[in-house]
Amino acid sequence: MASFAKFVRPEQAKPGVITERDLDIVATILKYRFSPTSELSRLVGGHEDVNLRRLRKLWEWGYVNRFAFPGIRKHSEFIYYLDSTKAFDILLEHGRVPEIHPQMAEDVRLNREADYAGAVLRGQYMKLGFVQHSLMISRLHFMLEMSSRNFGGKVELTSWLQGSELRGHKVDVPAIRSRRVEGSNEYVWEEHDVAKNRQPVEPDALFTLRFADGRQSHFCYEADRGTMPLADMLKKLRAYYHFIKRQQKHKAAFGVHPIRAVLIETTDEPRARKLMELAQHAAVIGEGKRTGLFWLTVSSVFTTQSASHPTASCLLRPELVLDPIWALPDLTMRGLGDRDD
Repeated sequence: MASFAKFVRPEQAKPGVITERDLDIVATILKYRFSPTSELSRLVGGHEDVNLRRLRKLWEWGYVNRFAFPGIRKHSEFIYYLDSTKAFDILLEHGRVPEIHPQMAEDVRLNREADYAGAVLRGQYMKLGFVQHSLMISRLHFMLEMSSRNFGGKVELTSWLQGSELRGHKVDVPAIRSRRVEGSNEYVWEEHDVAKNRQPVEPDALFTLRFADGRQSHFCYEADRGTMPLADMLKKLRAYYHFIKRQQKHKAAFGVHPIRAVLIETTDEPRARKLMELAQHAAVIGEGKRTGLFWLTVSSVFTTQSASHPTASCLLRPELVLDPIWALPDLTMRGLGDRDD
């Protein structure tokens, strides 16, 4: 029963006082939306045991909620999120936020309706797909933030946007068709001059890094869980290419220029190779052209553990996100701080 008590709040929580550490925790969860214990504790700082105790108290008092992914032998670490406006009340009361943006309230409402914690207890694991996607975004945000802190001015995460802040943008993309070259088995892709397809361009995240020499680099990020059909991924990449390279609509939509790269994190190498093929496909960038817009990596780069270091690599060395771990379709490896060619 003691183990089960970790998942069900006590009917009567022991009273206590909200501390500055509590406010740090709640504000961080609000910022990151979904955060696993290991990342959350590092972001907040201080002693891990104290953070764990305060997280438990905040959960018992109903300021935050949590769940764990089920496993064969044991469950995962807890994932924390907000699903109650009580969290907003204490942040406002203590001056941690000037106001509650309507989208913050909407996110909390959606979390409450989704009831992820209850879904786990009821065995409704299909509901957790959205959270797994969100955790990929949160992990990248965590690594960039910790890199910014650890490097002390050499690199700084100056801007981060995600979710609803980036929705609603579309681009008109010419319709395409394939045509076989007469007398051969080769095909070429041609664009229609008149027919257009309207496609959404909604990055999972958009962020800016500033480097010690004054350079700024802007990146879009896509978290690919490998569930989207390749035909739909081709449309997504094609929309990005037209939005950024051909029509440069990102200037008005996002207020930044240029976009250094669209970073794509995917599940494994076979999937990454398929996406690399799409990224240089004539249907995406045009016949006989090349582009360095799309950079790919695989999640195992961030999650690898070893016998000597059972902690995930993203926790041991978050700055590896800056390393040349991002592959272009020609297999050139790039780092986020690399200069333009």
